[in-house]
Amino acid sequence: MNLQERMQQVASIKENIQQKISQNYLMQYIDKPYIDEDRIMILIESLSALNLPAASIERYVTTAMLIQIALDTHDKVNNANEPLKKQQLTVLAGDYYSGLYYKLLAEVENVPLISSLASGIKLVNEYKIILYRIEDNNLKDYIHTLKKTESTIVSKFIHFFGFNHLSLLSEEILLLNKLLREKEKALEGGSSYFFEALKKFIFPTNQDSFYQLSNENKNVLIQTCQKYIKQTKDTILNVKEQVKLNELMDQRINILLNQES
Repeated sequence: MNLQERMQQVASIKENIQQKISQNYLMQYIDKPYIDEDRIMILIESLSALNLPAASIERYVTTAMLIQIALDTHDKVNNANEPLKKQQLTVLAGDYYSGLYYKLLAEVENVPLISSLASGIKLVNEYKIILYRIEDNNLKDYIHTLKKTESTIVSKFIHFFGFNHLSLLSEEILLLNKLLREKEKALEGGSSYFFEALKKFIFPTNQDSFYQLSNENKNVLIQTCQKYIKQTKDTILNVKEQVKLNELMDQRINILLNQES
């Protein structure tokens, strides 16, 4: 498959996911779910050696993406400043997306895959509990757990289909994307639970939220995030040399490594 065909495949799957999660009533009240194209590319790559029909690839990848979207949507409920109706509908949306992936899994009729992804969901929820218990963490462990939260579903998928050598690289790419998104939200004035967590580690006695901090203290947190972004980029640079990648993934990784952060 050439570069143009790969790009079309990613775009097609993303559009299919968008169609499945679009529910007019919910979209009036909740934030639009984030569909990570890099995650789609990684999932497609893990199936590349199997010579599966395009329809099967789309169904498998869409299922794994819907799981992640459902998990991410449920995360958005912990903002007490949001109106109650929005919180309730966000829970409903997460459940709705969960129902979609269970429906797809049933259609796939692949019981071992269902079991593997179910164990991944259980692990992600366990990692999230660790993230919320800030007092039991140090910052290095927190970053590691955040990485596992972002990558476990993909890792389970990769290992199930036997593309194990892609696992470490995918973990680092997904962590990098998460850190970049959280930094962008913080700089734009949006809500970032990651920066609130950083604040608790670095300024544990300060009860202010991130946006109430002095510019000097905000900059300390932003530079801390930047340090982990650089570390993750360095790891990706080292690991990618050990993995044979298709042209699209190779180009995308180079863009991630070279973009301003």
